[in-house]
Amino acid sequence: MLSWRAVRNAQDDSFCGFPAADLVSGQSRLTSAEASAASARASRHVSLLYSAPALLLLIIAIADAGQLTDPDLWGHIRFGQTALAQHTVMLHDSFSYTAFGRFFGNHEWLTDIVMATVYNHLGIIGLKLWKFSCAAATFICLALALAETGATFTVQSNILLAAALAIMPQMQYRPQLFTFLFFAGMIAILARHYYRGSAPLWVLAPIMLAWVNLHGGFVIGIATLGAYAGLVGLQDMMVGNGWRRALRLAILPLGALLAPFVTPFGIDTWRMVLHALFNPVLRINIVDWNPLRYAMAQQWHAGHLGVIYYVLVLGFIAVFAITFALKPRGGDLPFVVIGAMMSLAAWTAVRNMPLAVIACAMPIARHTTLLLADLRTRAEARGKHTEPPAEHSAISPWFAGAVAIVFALGAGLFSPRLRLEAPYPSGAVAFMQQHGLHGNILNEFGWGEYLIWHVAPDSKVFIDGRYELIYPYKIIQDYIDFRFDHPRAGTVLASYPHDFVLISAKAEANRLMMRTPGWTLVYRDKDAVLFARADSPAAKLPAVPVIGTVPLIQYFP
Repeated sequence: MLSWRAVRNAQDDSFCGFPAADLVSGQSRLTSAEASAASARASRHVSLLYSAPALLLLIIAIADAGQLTDPDLWGHIRFGQTALAQHTVMLHDSFSYTAFGRFFGNHEWLTDIVMATVYNHLGIIGLKLWKFSCAAATFICLALALAETGATFTVQSNILLAAALAIMPQMQYRPQLFTFLFFAGMIAILARHYYRGSAPLWVLAPIMLAWVNLHGGFVIGIATLGAYAGLVGLQDMMVGNGWRRALRLAILPLGALLAPFVTPFGIDTWRMVLHALFNPVLRINIVDWNPLRYAMAQQWHAGHLGVIYYVLVLGFIAVFAITFALKPRGGDLPFVVIGAMMSLAAWTAVRNMPLAVIACAMPIARHTTLLLADLRTRAEARGKHTEPPAEHSAISPWFAGAVAIVFALGAGLFSPRLRLEAPYPSGAVAFMQQHGLHGNILNEFGWGEYLIWHVAPDSKVFIDGRYELIYPYKIIQDYIDFRFDHPRAGTVLASYPHDFVLISAKAEANRLMMRTPGWTLVYRDKDAVLFARADSPAAKLPAVPVIGTVPLIQYFP
């Protein structure tokens, strides 16, 4: 006889594919494979966290392997240090000359303070340990969520490994780490509630309160809670259980909607996040916000190998769709819908790709296990003996643990050096520092926070990674017109009190600078070019333009 969980799964299956009249007797509609899988889930939950912790550690080490900087790393630490020094998160800009004095509404203020505190006390190794901790917590939560689906050990381990490879490029030193962690934790709690009938839902309250102060991705949490509460309530209504549980669950998304008010910025938190979500300029100019197909095309142009990570994510979404199509009656409709939501979010903005992987993992595990159980049942019906699915790792835990440690060491987890992910103007900055050159710098956007770290407060930048949080639309558009040598580029150059222009050696604006009188090239190397006004002391330095050299590999800071 089946357990209550098998009965409920049958009812959920009916909602996905059977008429409402069959819902009450849904358990009779289970195939033998589904009944076998349901009975197995009722008696045990195979979890890598308990059955193969060393293998899970190796998977975490793979997810954390990307040890490179991010363009905003310098800013997150510096803005956190500023908040700590001034004993307030209500900061006004002191780093730019185009937005000087403007209020900096930083909805990621708590992450900046965390990163600054970690760096101040533990340096680069501290930052690496913080990132590793976030990656570890994310995959532990994902492993706990997968265990609730009743998936076999083999299915779970392969999904987690594929997820680690797919997410690794975006496990960066950024506030998004907290969104990945909290989203995976939320999925794990909801999975326990859905499959076991009870879970510590109260934990979702502190999760949302922390999330709204750490990263704007908290809107994903609100959408997830809303989808879960709505779909569980709809299922209850269709099987005649009424709205009682739905009303209790509705407290979750309603409470989450109010969570942003428990921040230093109150309702402005909503304004800042929604502005970022729907700002067309942001979506055009920031790669993270580009549609997946457009980002893939850019990556293919820049380097073919990088496309493999996009392919992995697309593969996750494809497997999610295929397994659901082949076995739609999985009794997991809320998680299928959440997976579809996150897949759509990833398609519209590549920054959401890790969320799609996390959300799709559970339905993949669930439906793959049902498909495999069905195949085993058919094989046994034909008289073929099949081995029961493995519930432990075939790899020695000592070997897996040793490989995990070696892999982490090889990736540089405990190295005091952090490699830069792209060229930065280290040579030009050194040249300015050597000759005591200070002033307003019309800079490459991606170098703004690097320059804030190295030349502030004596020099100020035109623009940096705070982007729409502090810079008016006109400043952003002026930068774009100048950087890409649009028709208004000359007007932008003449309209602001720039003392220097520091841009990439490959920037289109180089054409403008070389043909515009009143500016002199004073320094260049393979990464950057530095121009100064022709009547400035910098332009009168001997032997300008200086041809500099920079190391092939550069390190933070």
